[in-house]
Amino acid sequence: MPVWIKILIFIVLFLILFSLFTFFMSIRPAKIITNLEPPDLGLKYEEITFKSTDGIKLSGWFIPNNKTKKTIIVMHGYPADKANLLGTANFLAEDFNVFLFDFRYFGKSEGKYTTVGYLEKNDLLGAIKYLEKEKNLTKIGLYGFSLGGAVALITNHSNVKAIVTDSSYARLSNMLTHMYRIFSIFRYPLSYLTKLYGLIFLGINIDNVNPVDDIKNINVPILLIHAEKDSQIPVSEVHLLHNANKDAELWIVEGADHGESHAIHAGKYEKKVIEFFKRI
Repeated sequence: MPVWIKILIFIVLFLILFSLFTFFMSIRPAKIITNLEPPDLGLKYEEITFKSTDGIKLSGWFIPNNKTKKTIIVMHGYPADKANLLGTANFLAEDFNVFLFDFRYFGKSEGKYTTVGYLEKNDLLGAIKYLEKEKNLTKIGLYGFSLGGAVALITNHSNVKAIVTDSSYARLSNMLTHMYRIFSIFRYPLSYLTKLYGLIFLGINIDNVNPVDDIKNINVPILLIHAEKDSQIPVSEVHLLHNANKDAELWIVEGADHGESHAIHAGKYEKKVIEFFKRI
């Protein structure tokens, strides 16, 4: 067998096996477990269990505020948990009810895998339904970081009155290409194969997870926050989102990397988000 054929076979096998490994590691990643609970920050709360609209049992925290009926649902990033955002989002509890929950597979929620947005919209819809049926709360704001921001934009519900995203992606397929960027020209076949596995194993087309398309149809106030130097979700993603909905307010946080926006400008960040949600 000629050497060039052996090299070609090796390359093809590498692409198939590496993309398959990456696919399964992406839908079942190592979980970030955060050792923090509301009482650690002086917050009273209720431990909540509810179901997504497709029947997955999810874990949540409800932090009540007796002064208002307005409620902010806080959604974490990938591959973290609800507690991961507690230290950032606890400032919301001064003015609103706050509801944090773990997306499927993550934290204390059930679920065999994550779909990085596609099915997680059912988790958010379950949270909204819980607040409506069990708490009689229908004035809802969404605050989502990274994955949570994308879910906020792709989930349509009449009870949602305002949306704040921090570092959301615009297209899930863009994240796939970005993940494989170090492989130069091979990032394209790797991306294609990973998409193919999504169809084969999960029946999911990654190309259909596009907050940039959904944001066009959102008629409530939107605040798009993004770190200028985001190394995980490039700032170009938020520009795609803003170009799709020019009515959305855009804030690029200078000098910040992924997840650093609040830490770098805590006072400005909290003031801007609270004032935005008071529009509800």
